[in-house]
Amino acid sequence: MNTAKIELHLHLDGSLELPWAYEKSIKEGVIPRETTFEEYYNMLYNTKYASREDGFRKFELTCAVMQTRENLIESIYNLIKQLNDEGLVYAEIRYASQQHTLKGLSQADTVDALCEGIRLAKKDFPDIEIGLLNCFMHKGPDANFNMKENMEALEASMKYLGKGLVGMDLAGYENNGDYSLYKPLFDKCKEYGMPLTAHAGEMGNGENVIKAINMGASRIGHGVHCVDNDEWLREVVKTQIPLEVCVSSNVKAERNYAAHPVRKLIAAGAKVTLNSDNMMFSRTCLKYEHYILNRIGVTEQQLWQTTLNALDAAFCSEETKAKIRAKLGV
Repeated sequence: MNTAKIELHLHLDGSLELPWAYEKSIKEGVIPRETTFEEYYNMLYNTKYASREDGFRKFELTCAVMQTRENLIESIYNLIKQLNDEGLVYAEIRYASQQHTLKGLSQADTVDALCEGIRLAKKDFPDIEIGLLNCFMHKGPDANFNMKENMEALEASMKYLGKGLVGMDLAGYENNGDYSLYKPLFDKCKEYGMPLTAHAGEMGNGENVIKAINMGASRIGHGVHCVDNDEWLREVVKTQIPLEVCVSSNVKAERNYAAHPVRKLIAAGAKVTLNSDNMMFSRTCLKYEHYILNRIGVTEQQLWQTTLNALDAAFCSEETKAKIRAKLGV
């Protein structure tokens, strides 16, 4: 069976090459010069926080070294090199343009920089295909707090659709206010023909999965709490909405993989894809995700089906999918 893999849910700021991020953090004063590599490592790998929101603050540490065109290009180039070395044939890498404007870049500037990084990586690593996703962000008490910046992110991305960028995402802490208030973003993506995936049902509210489906999401990021209600799970199976499941990212600090609902989702007939989410923060990669699930009872055939599901759900062009199919032998 072909062992090539496809990654659909991978955050750039959570998957930086660690030595590079450390060196940039020292050079640019993000962390005190006397900080050792081990101390920096522990800052990023801490898994115990007072709240989920508090845990999200480590992204501020990595985003701080992704505020210039040069650093954005280097960050995605380094990640693509790592994915290529692991033998992936396709990956969609996501980030949020509005998080990288602290030193004067516009949101459009950041998209342009990352598309350039992808172009440069393609020259050196022609065996892997890459697509960029730009993220809308949950911020403040509800969707209205950040609607202007999110709409700007979409406008900044349109010029690059099909030129490195393949879609949008809705990311961040999803439990701030009524999820339905994000509908204007879903509607605008539909109007523009912009593919959209959305984080939903990751942090306890499985009903958000159904709301995202009803508002027109093409895929669901995580979605695991749809299993909390039989009706929600039936809707996920009925619609065959692709789920971007990230097991290591969503297990507890003690890494109880057997407690994760991925096996229940597969058994129910949900369209599951496997992903690593944040390779650095979760100390994982897609190869490990497949390995650990096989160890807890997911069969090789089921794992292969998640790869086929990912190919079907990818936002890339049909031309690119044909190239990937040839590599997969399907």
